Amino acid sequence: MAKAGSNEVAFTLDKSDGGAPQALTPYITKINDVVVNREAQESTPFGVVDEEFLIGPIKRREPVTLEGFYDDLVTDGPDAILNIGKVTHAVTRSFLLTFKSGKTVAGECWITKYTRTMEVGSYHTYAAELRPTGTITEA
Repeated sequence: MAKAGSNEVAFTLDKSDGGAPQALTPYITKINDVVVNREAQESTPFGVVDEEFLIGPIKRREPVTLEGFYDDLVTDGPDAILNIGKVTHAVTRSFLLTFKSGKTVAGECWITKYTRTMEVGSYHTYAAELRPTGTITEA
């Protein structure tokens, strides 16, 4: 069984709308669960006592949250790329998540939320919620 650690993951996101991919890995300390669902739709007809289901026709992907240390001084850091309060976000951004084995999850996403957190006795942090949209490929 192969095991992988946090040092064996890479994440890139377009630097701007239609921009070149930017490695955000150095600024990320946590990526939440990467979840895909195919929800079941009930199909139980009258006269049947046990529920029946059909697999849903649409794959639904949960939003992915990136977290890390806040940095607003670098032009290729999280604030410059993810802060939808100040950067244009009129079209989707391309993302690529690469695992140790070389397997990937790639596609388009919307940045739907950007949060900065400040707390006494701690470093400032950020969180950005990315909403996958359209065809997402897993290779």
